[in-house]
Amino acid sequence: MYYHPDINFSSEQILVYLRKSRSDDPTLTVEEVLARHEAILTEWADHHLSAGIPEENFYREVVSGETIDDRPEILRLLRHIESPAIKAVLVVEVQRLSRGDLEDAGRLIKLLRYTNTIVLTPQRIYDLHDEYDRDSFERELKRGNEFLEYQKKIMGRGRLLSVSQGNYLGSLPPYGYDKIFVMDGKRKCPTLAENKEQADVVRMIFDLYVNQDMGYKRICNHLTGLGIRPPHGEQWSPHSLKDLLSNVHYIGKIKWNWRKTVRVVEHSEVINTRPKSHEGDYLVYDGKHKGIISVELFDAAREKMGRNPRIKADRKLRNPLAGLLYCQCGRALSWRTNTRNGIARSAPRYVCDNQTVCGSGSCVCDDLIRQLVSILEDYIRDFKVQMARNNRDSVATHKNTIKQLESTLQKLERKEISQWEKYAEEGMPKEIFDMLNEKVIQEKEDILLRLKNAYEAVPDPIDYQKKIYMFQDAVDALNDDTAPAEEVNRLLKMCIARITYYRDQSVLLRGTKGKDNGLSVGANWSSSPIKLIVSLRI
Repeated sequence: MYYHPDINFSSEQILVYLRKSRSDDPTLTVEEVLARHEAILTEWADHHLSAGIPEENFYREVVSGETIDDRPEILRLLRHIESPAIKAVLVVEVQRLSRGDLEDAGRLIKLLRYTNTIVLTPQRIYDLHDEYDRDSFERELKRGNEFLEYQKKIMGRGRLLSVSQGNYLGSLPPYGYDKIFVMDGKRKCPTLAENKEQADVVRMIFDLYVNQDMGYKRICNHLTGLGIRPPHGEQWSPHSLKDLLSNVHYIGKIKWNWRKTVRVVEHSEVINTRPKSHEGDYLVYDGKHKGIISVELFDAAREKMGRNPRIKADRKLRNPLAGLLYCQCGRALSWRTNTRNGIARSAPRYVCDNQTVCGSGSCVCDDLIRQLVSILEDYIRDFKVQMARNNRDSVATHKNTIKQLESTLQKLERKEISQWEKYAEEGMPKEIFDMLNEKVIQEKEDILLRLKNAYEAVPDPIDYQKKIYMFQDAVDALNDDTAPAEEVNRLLKMCIARITYYRDQSVLLRGTKGKDNGLSVGANWSSSPIKLIVSLRI
Protein backbone atom coordinates (compact mmCIF):
# COMPACT_ATOMS: atom_id res chain seq x y z
CA MET A 1 0.00 0.00 0.00
CA TYR A 2 1.29 3.42 -0.91
CA TYR A 3 -0.80 5.13 1.76
CA HIS A 4 -0.31 4.56 5.48
CA PRO A 5 -3.13 6.24 7.45
CA ASP A 6 -1.54 5.73 10.91
CA ILE A 7 -0.33 9.17 12.02
CA ASN A 8 1.11 9.33 15.50
CA PHE A 9 1.51 13.08 15.88
CA SER A 10 -0.83 16.00 16.50
CA SER A 11 -2.19 18.62 14.09
CA GLU A 12 0.02 21.31 15.72
CA GLN A 13 3.06 19.40 14.45
CA ILE A 14 2.00 19.65 10.78
CA LEU A 15 2.78 22.53 8.40
CA VAL A 16 0.60 23.12 5.31
CA TYR A 17 2.13 24.50 2.10
CA LEU A 18 -0.01 25.91 -0.74
CA ARG A 19 1.23 27.15 -4.12
CA LYS A 20 -0.27 27.78 -7.56
CA SER A 21 1.60 26.21 -10.49
CA ARG A 22 1.51 26.32 -14.28
CA SER A 23 -0.51 23.08 -14.34
CA ASP A 24 -3.48 24.81 -12.66
CA ASP A 25 -6.33 26.43 -14.56
CA PRO A 26 -4.87 29.70 -15.98
CA THR A 27 -8.27 31.42 -15.70
CA LEU A 28 -8.19 31.09 -11.91
CA THR A 29 -6.43 33.60 -9.69
CA VAL A 30 -3.75 32.59 -7.20
CA GLU A 31 -6.22 33.11 -4.34
CA GLU A 32 -8.84 30.86 -5.99
CA VAL A 33 -6.34 28.03 -6.57
CA LEU A 34 -5.02 28.24 -3.01
CA ALA A 35 -8.57 28.22 -1.62
CA ARG A 36 -9.41 25.04 -3.58
CA HIS A 37 -6.27 23.27 -2.41
CA GLU A 38 -6.84 24.41 1.17
CA ALA A 39 -10.32 22.87 1.07
CA ILE A 40 -8.84 19.55 -0.13
CA LEU A 41 -6.20 19.48 2.61
CA THR A 42 -8.63 20.61 5.32
CA GLU A 43 -10.98 17.76 4.38
CA TRP A 44 -8.04 15.33 4.60
CA ALA A 45 -7.06 16.70 8.01
CA ASP A 46 -10.63 16.39 9.32
CA HIS A 47 -10.66 12.73 8.28
CA HIS A 48 -7.23 11.70 9.61
CA LEU A 49 -6.55 14.06 12.52
CA SER A 50 -8.32 14.60 15.81
CA ALA A 51 -8.23 18.41 15.47
CA GLY A 52 -7.80 21.03 12.78
CA ILE A 53 -4.39 22.39 11.79
CA PRO A 54 -3.75 25.85 13.34
CA GLU A 55 -3.90 28.83 11.00
CA GLU A 56 -0.33 29.87 11.86
CA ASN A 57 0.90 26.58 10.37
CA PHE A 58 -0.39 27.48 6.87
CA TYR A 59 2.13 28.80 4.30
CA ARG A 60 0.48 30.35 1.23
CA GLU A 61 2.87 31.14 -1.63
CA VAL A 62 1.47 34.20 -3.43
CA VAL A 63 4.65 35.29 -5.22
CA SER A 64 5.91 32.15 -6.95
CA GLY A 65 9.17 31.37 -8.75
CA GLU A 66 11.06 28.55 -10.44
CA THR A 67 13.56 27.90 -7.64
CA ILE A 68 13.31 27.56 -3.87
CA ASP A 69 15.28 30.79 -3.35
CA ASP A 70 12.69 32.69 -5.44
CA ARG A 71 9.84 31.68 -3.08
CA PRO A 72 9.81 33.39 0.35
CA GLU A 73 7.15 31.15 1.93
CA ILE A 74 8.94 27.86 1.20
CA LEU A 75 12.09 29.38 2.69
CA ARG A 76 10.15 30.26 5.86
CA LEU A 77 8.73 26.73 5.99
CA LEU A 78 12.17 25.13 5.59
CA ARG A 79 13.46 27.21 8.49
CA HIS A 80 10.46 26.17 10.58
CA ILE A 81 10.98 22.41 10.05
CA GLU A 82 14.35 22.70 11.78
CA SER A 83 12.38 22.71 15.02
CA PRO A 84 11.96 19.21 16.52
CA ALA A 85 8.35 20.14 17.31
CA ILE A 86 7.47 19.91 13.58
CA LYS A 87 6.93 16.39 12.31
CA ALA A 88 5.32 16.71 8.85
CA VAL A 89 4.51 18.92 5.85
CA LEU A 90 1.12 18.56 4.15
CA VAL A 91 0.79 19.43 0.42
CA VAL A 92 -1.64 18.64 -2.40
CA GLU A 93 1.16 16.94 -4.32
CA VAL A 94 4.94 16.60 -3.98
CA GLN A 95 5.62 18.83 -6.98
CA ARG A 96 4.16 21.85 -5.16
CA LEU A 97 7.24 21.85 -2.94
CA SER A 98 9.65 22.24 -5.86
CA ARG A 99 9.77 22.00 -9.63
CA GLY A 100 13.33 23.30 -9.78
CA ASP A 101 16.43 21.51 -11.06
CA LEU A 102 18.33 18.63 -9.45
CA GLU A 103 20.16 21.03 -7.12
CA ASP A 104 16.84 22.26 -5.68
CA ALA A 105 15.52 18.69 -5.43
CA GLY A 106 18.64 17.51 -3.58
CA ARG A 107 18.50 20.47 -1.21
CA LEU A 108 14.84 19.79 -0.40
CA ILE A 109 15.37 16.04 0.13
CA LYS A 110 18.35 16.66 2.41
CA LEU A 111 16.52 19.18 4.59
CA LEU A 112 13.39 17.02 4.94
CA ARG A 113 15.37 13.86 5.56
CA TYR A 114 17.74 15.16 8.21
CA THR A 115 15.07 17.11 10.07
CA ASN A 116 13.01 13.86 10.24
CA THR A 117 10.10 15.59 8.49
CA ILE A 118 7.44 13.40 6.84
CA VAL A 119 5.71 14.63 3.65
CA LEU A 120 1.94 14.10 3.63
CA THR A 121 -0.22 14.17 0.49
CA PRO A 122 -3.84 13.03 0.04
CA GLN A 123 -2.51 10.12 -2.05
CA ARG A 124 0.55 8.98 -0.12
CA ILE A 125 2.85 9.51 2.86
CA TYR A 126 6.61 9.87 2.23
CA ASP A 127 9.10 9.02 4.96
CA LEU A 128 12.44 10.06 3.47
CA HIS A 129 14.39 7.79 5.80
CA ASP A 130 12.89 4.90 3.82
CA GLU A 131 14.90 4.39 0.62
CA TYR A 132 11.83 3.42 -1.43
CA ASP A 133 9.85 6.44 -0.28
CA ARG A 134 12.87 8.64 -0.93
CA ASP A 135 13.26 7.23 -4.45
CA SER A 136 9.56 7.82 -5.22
CA PHE A 137 9.73 11.35 -3.76
CA GLU A 138 12.78 12.16 -5.92
CA ARG A 139 11.09 10.81 -9.08
CA GLU A 140 8.03 12.99 -8.40
CA LEU A 141 10.26 16.07 -8.11
CA LYS A 142 12.02 15.17 -11.38
CA ARG A 143 8.68 14.74 -13.14
CA GLY A 144 7.71 18.20 -11.91
CA ASN A 145 10.91 19.68 -13.30
CA GLU A 146 10.36 17.97 -16.67
CA PHE A 147 6.82 19.37 -16.79
CA LEU A 148 8.15 22.84 -15.91
CA GLU A 149 10.70 22.74 -18.74
CA TYR A 150 8.01 21.55 -21.16
CA GLN A 151 5.64 24.33 -20.08
CA LYS A 152 8.40 26.93 -20.48
CA LYS A 153 9.05 25.70 -24.01
CA ILE A 154 5.34 25.88 -24.90
CA MET A 155 4.99 29.35 -23.33
CA GLY A 156 8.10 30.51 -25.19
CA ARG A 157 6.52 29.52 -28.48
CA GLY A 158 3.35 31.36 -27.53
CA ARG A 159 5.23 34.53 -26.62
CA LEU A 160 7.20 34.43 -29.87
CA LEU A 161 3.93 34.06 -31.84
CA SER A 162 2.42 36.99 -29.93
CA VAL A 163 5.46 39.20 -30.63
CA SER A 164 5.42 38.27 -34.34
CA GLN A 165 1.84 39.59 -34.40
CA GLY A 166 3.06 42.99 -33.18
CA ASN A 167 2.22 42.74 -29.45
CA TYR A 168 4.49 44.30 -26.83
CA LEU A 169 5.23 41.79 -24.04
CA GLY A 170 7.79 43.75 -22.05
CA SER A 171 6.94 44.45 -18.41
CA LEU A 172 8.02 48.11 -18.69
CA PRO A 173 7.40 50.31 -21.75
CA PRO A 174 10.30 52.12 -23.44
CA TYR A 175 10.74 55.81 -22.60
CA GLY A 176 8.21 57.79 -24.65
CA TYR A 177 5.42 55.21 -24.45
CA ASP A 178 2.79 53.84 -22.07
CA LYS A 179 1.73 50.18 -22.13
CA ILE A 180 -1.96 49.66 -22.96
CA PHE A 181 -4.26 46.83 -24.10
CA VAL A 182 -6.35 46.83 -27.27
CA MET A 183 -8.92 44.34 -28.53
CA ASP A 184 -8.02 42.19 -31.54
CA GLY A 185 -11.28 40.37 -32.19
CA LYS A 186 -12.04 38.71 -28.85
CA ARG A 187 -8.45 38.85 -27.62
CA LYS A 188 -6.86 41.48 -25.38
CA CYS A 189 -3.47 42.39 -26.87
CA PRO A 190 -0.72 44.42 -25.12
CA THR A 191 0.75 47.28 -27.14
CA LEU A 192 2.22 50.78 -26.77
CA ALA A 193 0.65 54.25 -26.83
CA GLU A 194 2.52 57.54 -27.10
CA ASN A 195 3.26 59.39 -23.86
CA LYS A 196 3.13 62.97 -25.15
CA GLU A 197 5.53 64.53 -22.64
CA GLN A 198 8.18 61.80 -22.93
CA ALA A 199 7.74 61.45 -26.71
CA ASP A 200 8.61 65.14 -27.16
CA VAL A 201 11.86 64.53 -25.25
CA VAL A 202 12.68 61.58 -27.54
CA ARG A 203 12.09 63.76 -30.64
CA MET A 204 14.31 66.48 -29.15
CA ILE A 205 17.12 63.97 -28.50
CA PHE A 206 17.06 62.72 -32.10
CA ASP A 207 17.01 66.32 -33.38
CA LEU A 208 19.97 67.35 -31.20
CA TYR A 209 21.97 64.30 -32.22
CA VAL A 210 21.26 64.28 -35.98
CA ASN A 211 20.31 67.80 -37.05
CA GLN A 212 22.38 69.82 -34.56
CA ASP A 213 25.30 67.37 -34.52
CA MET A 214 25.61 67.27 -30.73
CA GLY A 215 27.43 64.41 -28.99
CA TYR A 216 26.13 62.20 -26.22
CA LYS A 217 27.77 64.15 -23.42
CA ARG A 218 26.52 67.54 -24.62
CA ILE A 219 23.00 66.16 -24.99
CA CYS A 220 23.15 64.77 -21.43
CA ASN A 221 24.23 68.15 -20.08
CA HIS A 222 21.52 69.90 -22.14
CA LEU A 223 18.77 67.63 -20.79
CA THR A 224 20.03 68.02 -17.22
CA GLY A 225 20.09 71.80 -17.65
CA LEU A 226 16.43 71.72 -18.76
CA GLY A 227 15.52 69.74 -15.65
CA ILE A 228 14.42 66.66 -17.64
CA ARG A 229 14.80 63.49 -15.59
CA PRO A 230 15.91 60.24 -17.23
CA PRO A 231 13.71 57.11 -17.10
CA HIS A 232 16.07 55.58 -14.52
CA GLY A 233 18.53 57.13 -12.08
CA GLU A 234 19.33 60.76 -11.42
CA GLN A 235 21.49 61.72 -14.43
CA TRP A 236 21.33 61.05 -18.14
CA SER A 237 24.28 58.97 -19.35
CA PRO A 238 25.85 58.50 -22.81
CA HIS A 239 25.14 54.74 -22.61
CA SER A 240 21.42 55.25 -22.05
CA LEU A 241 21.29 57.80 -24.90
CA LYS A 242 22.97 55.38 -27.28
CA ASP A 243 20.41 52.68 -26.40
CA LEU A 244 17.59 55.18 -26.88
CA LEU A 245 18.87 56.33 -30.29
CA SER A 246 19.08 52.73 -31.53
CA ASN A 247 15.72 51.56 -30.14
CA VAL A 248 13.53 50.30 -33.00
CA HIS A 249 10.35 50.78 -30.93
CA TYR A 250 10.48 54.46 -31.92
CA ILE A 251 9.78 53.60 -35.58
CA GLY A 252 6.86 51.29 -34.81
CA LYS A 253 8.80 48.03 -34.50
CA ILE A 254 8.94 45.34 -31.81
CA LYS A 255 12.21 43.67 -30.80
CA TRP A 256 12.50 40.29 -29.09
CA ASN A 257 15.38 38.56 -27.30
CA TRP A 258 17.37 41.80 -27.20
CA ARG A 259 18.27 41.05 -23.57
CA LYS A 260 17.54 37.36 -23.13
CA THR A 261 18.58 35.54 -19.95
CA VAL A 262 21.91 33.73 -20.26
CA ARG A 263 23.23 31.45 -17.51
CA VAL A 264 26.97 31.66 -16.86
CA VAL A 265 29.32 30.23 -14.24
CA GLU A 266 31.18 32.67 -11.99
CA HIS A 267 33.13 31.65 -8.90
CA SER A 268 31.77 28.09 -9.23
CA GLU A 269 28.16 29.33 -9.12
CA VAL A 270 25.55 29.51 -11.91
CA ILE A 271 24.10 33.01 -12.20
CA ASN A 272 21.60 34.59 -14.58
CA THR A 273 22.77 37.48 -16.77
CA ARG A 274 20.97 39.63 -19.34
CA PRO A 275 23.59 40.90 -21.80
CA LYS A 276 22.60 43.19 -24.67
CA SER A 277 22.44 41.34 -27.98
CA HIS A 278 24.36 42.54 -31.02
CA GLU A 279 22.47 43.71 -34.08
CA GLY A 280 21.26 40.70 -36.02
CA ASP A 281 21.16 38.47 -32.92
CA TYR A 282 17.62 39.53 -31.94
CA LEU A 283 14.27 39.49 -33.76
CA VAL A 284 12.42 42.57 -35.08
CA TYR A 285 8.74 42.64 -36.11
CA ASP A 286 6.21 45.29 -37.13
CA GLY A 287 4.37 46.48 -34.02
CA LYS A 288 0.74 47.41 -33.49
CA HIS A 289 1.83 50.83 -32.15
CA LYS A 290 2.73 53.99 -34.09
CA GLY A 291 6.28 55.29 -34.29
CA ILE A 292 7.39 58.48 -32.56
CA ILE A 293 10.00 59.49 -35.17
CA SER A 294 10.42 58.93 -38.89
CA VAL A 295 12.38 56.04 -40.34
CA GLU A 296 14.62 58.56 -42.15
CA LEU A 297 15.63 60.31 -38.91
CA PHE A 298 16.23 56.96 -37.19
CA ASP A 299 18.43 55.75 -40.06
CA ALA A 300 20.38 59.03 -40.00
CA ALA A 301 21.11 58.54 -36.29
CA ARG A 302 22.30 54.97 -36.94
CA GLU A 303 24.50 56.17 -39.79
CA LYS A 304 26.09 58.83 -37.58
CA MET A 305 26.88 56.19 -34.94
CA GLY A 306 28.69 54.17 -37.56
CA ARG A 307 30.83 57.05 -38.87
CA ASN A 308 32.98 57.39 -35.72
CA PRO A 309 33.15 54.08 -33.89
CA ARG A 310 34.46 54.34 -30.34
CA ILE A 311 36.81 51.36 -30.68
CA LYS A 312 38.39 50.55 -34.02
CA ALA A 313 39.04 46.96 -35.01
CA ASP A 314 42.79 47.50 -35.47
CA ARG A 315 43.29 49.46 -32.25
CA LYS A 316 45.12 47.72 -29.41
CA LEU A 317 44.22 48.03 -25.76
CA ARG A 318 46.22 50.79 -24.07
CA ASN A 319 44.61 50.81 -20.63
CA PRO A 320 45.84 47.92 -18.41
CA LEU A 321 43.03 48.64 -15.93
CA ALA A 322 40.18 48.50 -18.47
CA GLY A 323 37.06 46.96 -16.91
CA LEU A 324 38.54 47.15 -13.41
CA LEU A 325 38.89 50.81 -12.42
CA TYR A 326 35.77 52.71 -11.32
CA CYS A 327 35.22 56.09 -9.68
CA GLN A 328 33.52 56.44 -6.30
CA CYS A 329 30.41 57.63 -8.22
CA GLY A 330 30.18 54.24 -9.95
CA ARG A 331 31.32 55.29 -13.45
CA ALA A 332 34.42 53.94 -15.16
CA LEU A 333 37.69 55.88 -15.35
CA SER A 334 39.07 56.41 -18.85
CA TRP A 335 42.69 56.51 -20.03
CA ARG A 336 43.24 59.99 -21.51
CA THR A 337 46.24 61.36 -23.42
CA ASN A 338 47.13 64.89 -24.54
CA THR A 339 48.98 64.93 -27.89
CA ARG A 340 49.59 67.45 -30.64
CA ASN A 341 50.93 66.44 -34.05
CA GLY A 342 51.60 62.98 -32.67
CA ILE A 343 53.76 64.31 -29.81
CA ALA A 344 52.67 63.75 -26.19
CA ARG A 345 52.29 67.05 -24.33
CA SER A 346 51.74 65.43 -20.93
CA ALA A 347 51.65 62.02 -19.29
CA PRO A 348 48.48 59.90 -19.70
CA ARG A 349 45.85 60.46 -17.01
CA TYR A 350 42.90 58.58 -15.57
CA VAL A 351 39.72 60.68 -15.68
CA CYS A 352 36.18 59.79 -14.52
CA ASP A 353 33.68 59.71 -17.40
CA ASN A 354 31.25 61.55 -15.12
CA GLN A 355 33.75 64.09 -13.75
CA THR A 356 31.61 67.15 -14.47
CA VAL A 357 28.89 65.77 -12.20
CA CYS A 358 30.76 63.83 -9.46
CA GLY A 359 33.67 66.30 -9.20
CA SER A 360 36.41 63.71 -8.64
CA GLY A 361 39.97 64.71 -9.54
CA SER A 362 42.02 63.02 -12.26
CA CYS A 363 45.47 61.53 -11.72
CA VAL A 364 48.58 60.56 -13.66
CA CYS A 365 48.35 56.91 -14.76
CA ASP A 366 51.84 56.05 -13.49
CA ASP A 367 50.99 57.44 -10.01
CA LEU A 368 47.93 55.23 -9.77
CA ILE A 369 49.81 52.17 -11.07
CA ARG A 370 52.54 52.66 -8.44
CA GLN A 371 49.93 52.79 -5.67
CA LEU A 372 48.19 49.68 -7.04
CA VAL A 373 51.52 47.80 -7.09
CA SER A 374 52.10 48.78 -3.46
CA ILE A 375 48.65 47.44 -2.48
CA LEU A 376 49.21 44.14 -4.30
CA GLU A 377 52.62 43.74 -2.67
CA ASP A 378 50.97 44.22 0.73
CA TYR A 379 48.54 41.43 -0.13
CA ILE A 380 51.46 39.16 -1.11
CA ARG A 381 53.11 39.76 2.27
CA ASP A 382 49.80 38.98 4.02
CA PHE A 383 49.46 35.73 2.05
CA LYS A 384 52.95 34.67 3.11
CA VAL A 385 52.07 35.26 6.76
CA GLN A 386 48.82 33.31 6.39
CA MET A 387 50.63 30.47 4.63
CA ALA A 388 53.09 30.27 7.51
CA ARG A 389 50.23 30.00 9.99
CA ASN A 390 48.30 27.59 7.75
CA ASN A 391 44.53 27.34 8.16
CA ARG A 392 44.35 23.55 8.22
CA ASP A 393 44.22 23.57 12.02
CA SER A 394 41.13 25.79 11.93
CA VAL A 395 39.41 23.39 9.52
CA ALA A 396 40.16 20.41 11.78
CA THR A 397 38.96 22.31 14.85
CA HIS A 398 35.74 23.26 13.10
CA LYS A 399 35.05 19.67 12.04
CA ASN A 400 35.68 18.49 15.60
CA THR A 401 33.14 21.04 16.85
CA ILE A 402 30.54 19.68 14.42
CA LYS A 403 31.25 16.12 15.58
CA GLN A 404 30.75 17.11 19.22
CA LEU A 405 27.48 18.90 18.42
CA GLU A 406 26.18 15.86 16.51
CA SER A 407 27.08 13.62 19.45
CA THR A 408 25.27 15.95 21.87
CA LEU A 409 22.19 15.95 19.63
CA GLN A 410 22.10 12.14 19.62
CA LYS A 411 22.31 12.07 23.44
CA LEU A 412 19.43 14.53 23.71
CA GLU A 413 17.30 12.44 21.34
CA ARG A 414 17.97 9.33 23.45
CA LYS A 415 17.16 11.32 26.57
CA GLU A 416 13.86 12.50 25.06
CA ILE A 417 12.87 8.91 24.18
CA SER A 418 13.79 7.75 27.69
CA GLN A 419 11.57 10.43 29.24
CA TRP A 420 8.63 9.38 27.08
CA GLU A 421 9.14 5.76 28.15
CA LYS A 422 9.17 6.71 31.84
CA TYR A 423 6.06 8.81 31.35
CA ALA A 424 4.17 6.10 29.45
CA GLU A 425 5.38 2.99 31.29
CA GLU A 426 6.49 4.07 34.76
CA GLY A 427 3.84 6.67 35.47
CA MET A 428 5.98 9.79 35.71
CA PRO A 429 3.81 12.73 36.86
CA LYS A 430 2.68 14.84 33.88
CA GLU A 431 3.88 18.16 35.30
CA ILE A 432 7.38 16.74 35.83
CA PHE A 433 7.35 15.16 32.36
CA ASP A 434 6.23 18.43 30.70
CA MET A 435 8.99 20.35 32.48
CA LEU A 436 11.71 17.82 31.53
CA ASN A 437 10.45 17.40 27.98
CA GLU A 438 10.29 21.15 27.36
CA LYS A 439 13.86 21.48 28.60
CA VAL A 440 15.09 18.72 26.25
CA ILE A 441 13.26 20.21 23.27
CA GLN A 442 14.76 23.64 24.00
CA GLU A 443 18.25 22.13 24.24
CA LYS A 444 17.73 20.25 20.95
CA GLU A 445 16.60 23.42 19.18
CA ASP A 446 19.69 25.22 20.44
CA ILE A 447 22.00 22.41 19.27
CA LEU A 448 20.26 22.24 15.87
CA LEU A 449 20.75 25.99 15.38
CA ARG A 450 24.42 25.78 16.39
CA LEU A 451 24.89 22.75 14.14
CA LYS A 452 23.30 24.55 11.17
CA ASN A 453 25.56 27.57 11.68
CA ALA A 454 28.58 25.29 12.02
CA TYR A 455 27.80 23.48 8.75
CA GLU A 456 27.50 26.81 6.91
CA ALA A 457 30.72 28.23 8.37
CA VAL A 458 33.14 25.39 7.65
CA PRO A 459 36.30 27.14 6.32
CA ASP A 460 37.81 25.83 3.09
CA PRO A 461 41.56 25.22 2.95
CA ILE A 462 43.15 28.13 1.07
CA ASP A 463 46.00 27.66 -1.39
CA TYR A 464 48.04 30.71 -0.40
CA GLN A 465 50.98 29.64 -2.57
CA LYS A 466 48.77 29.84 -5.67
CA LYS A 467 47.58 33.30 -4.61
CA ILE A 468 51.19 34.46 -4.16
CA TYR A 469 52.18 33.27 -7.65
CA MET A 470 49.17 34.95 -9.32
CA PHE A 471 49.58 38.26 -7.52
CA GLN A 472 53.35 38.30 -8.13
CA ASP A 473 52.76 37.75 -11.88
CA ALA A 474 50.40 40.74 -11.91
CA VAL A 475 52.91 42.93 -10.02
CA ASP A 476 55.76 41.94 -12.37
CA ALA A 477 53.60 42.77 -15.39
CA LEU A 478 52.67 46.19 -13.97
CA ASN A 479 56.35 46.97 -13.36
CA ASP A 480 57.37 45.86 -16.88
CA ASP A 481 57.07 48.82 -19.28
CA THR A 482 57.33 46.46 -22.26
CA ALA A 483 54.46 44.17 -21.20
CA PRO A 484 51.40 44.45 -23.52
CA ALA A 485 48.41 46.11 -21.88
CA GLU A 486 46.21 43.14 -22.88
CA GLU A 487 48.44 40.72 -20.95
CA VAL A 488 48.62 43.01 -17.89
CA ASN A 489 44.84 43.38 -17.95
CA ARG A 490 44.36 39.59 -18.16
CA LEU A 491 46.65 38.93 -15.18
CA LEU A 492 45.00 41.63 -13.07
CA LYS A 493 41.50 40.29 -13.77
CA MET A 494 42.58 36.89 -12.43
CA CYS A 495 43.26 38.55 -9.06
CA ILE A 496 41.03 41.63 -8.87
CA ALA A 497 37.27 42.00 -9.24
CA ARG A 498 37.08 45.83 -8.97
CA ILE A 499 39.17 48.87 -8.06
CA THR A 500 37.28 51.86 -6.62
CA TYR A 501 39.02 55.24 -7.00
CA TYR A 502 38.67 58.19 -4.63
CA ARG A 503 40.25 61.62 -5.15
CA ASP A 504 39.04 65.18 -4.65
CA GLN A 505 39.94 67.78 -7.29
CA SER A 506 43.20 69.68 -6.72
CA VAL A 507 42.87 73.17 -5.22
CA LEU A 508 44.62 76.29 -6.56
CA LEU A 509 46.21 78.07 -3.58
CA ARG A 510 47.76 81.14 -5.21
CA GLY A 511 49.23 82.33 -8.48
CA THR A 512 48.07 81.49 -11.97
CA LYS A 513 50.61 78.89 -13.03
CA GLY A 514 49.33 75.74 -14.66
CA LYS A 515 50.31 72.14 -14.09
CA ASP A 516 53.00 70.11 -15.78
CA ASN A 517 52.47 66.41 -16.39
CA GLY A 518 49.93 66.03 -13.59
CA LEU A 519 52.24 66.99 -10.71
CA SER A 520 52.07 70.16 -8.62
CA VAL A 521 53.94 73.24 -9.88
CA GLY A 522 55.75 74.97 -7.03
CA ALA A 523 53.34 75.65 -4.18
CA ASN A 524 50.48 76.89 -6.37
CA TRP A 525 48.51 73.60 -6.38
CA SER A 526 47.50 71.38 -3.50
CA SER A 527 47.06 67.85 -4.90
CA SER A 528 44.58 65.63 -3.08
CA PRO A 529 45.79 62.11 -2.22
CA ILE A 530 44.69 59.11 -4.26
CA LYS A 531 42.78 56.39 -2.42
CA LEU A 532 42.14 52.96 -3.93
CA ILE A 533 39.83 50.23 -2.60
CA VAL A 534 40.77 46.90 -4.21
CA SER A 535 38.17 44.10 -4.18
CA LEU A 536 39.83 40.74 -4.76
CA ARG A 537 38.49 37.98 -6.98
CA ILE A 538 40.24 35.18 -5.09
